[in-house]
Amino acid sequence: ALRDECPEDLQPAIFDNDWPLTIWYRIEEFQLVSLKIIAEAVLLCSPNFLDRTSLPLCVSGELESQSLAFSKPCTLWASPANAGSLALADEIAAAFAPDRETAGLTICTTDDRPASATHLLLYLNEDTFVSDERLAEQVTQARQDRLPIVMAHENDLDRGGCEFAKFFETTPQELINAGLYNALAIACFPGLHHEVSLVLLAKALGATPVSARSSIRDSLSNIGRFTTVPRGSTTSDPVVTEEDSQLEQVPEVEQV
Repeated sequence: ALRDECPEDLQPAIFDNDWPLTIWYRIEEFQLVSLKIIAEAVLLCSPNFLDRTSLPLCVSGELESQSLAFSKPCTLWASPANAGSLALADEIAAAFAPDRETAGLTICTTDDRPASATHLLLYLNEDTFVSDERLAEQVTQARQDRLPIVMAHENDLDRGGCEFAKFFETTPQELINAGLYNALAIACFPGLHHEVSLVLLAKALGATPVSARSSIRDSLSNIGRFTTVPRGSTTSDPVVTEEDSQLEQVPEVEQV
């Protein structure tokens, strides 16, 4: 469609030279990703970076640079009646809770709401409320039970993405009238923007930034214990310093 709108004499130079393309979304967090894509493309054309194929650009405060963890237990219900919800839940877990036994995130896939559930993940794509009528009953019950519902709107066409307006045609009218869509759904965009979608979903489920102290401690643990060996020492056993002992008293927080 974009090519057809471009003057014919300019089409080869714009569309046939493998220039990077990005979409400009209306949400600020996703706009930052688009800006980085644009900035990288411009910088790679400058003399200083002609020998490079990519640049590790970052913006201060950007979501995808934040380290998140589930400091409070989160039991996420991904209903089998909601096709695609489990795959998205697994993505969130892989990104922010790789060790589910200690990371505070549990995913449940039972047909009935688990008693321990803290959130329901409602994955919205072209098949939602169409492929399985049980979903409407589950969402209705969750709302009656005041179970927080985190809605994810799929925008990737390869995953059944569609315009949000379509849900007003496929969602049972009772749920629409009850205000299901009064709350904002989190957009799930493809490509480089997808990581931001996962961060927003994780935050909606209760994930919080890891403290700087915990980040330093976990970083150090990746390269060795928090120890020093006195000058002249011949022993290979590590010696724990007073500062290290204090660090070891900090409660464990899963680092992602």
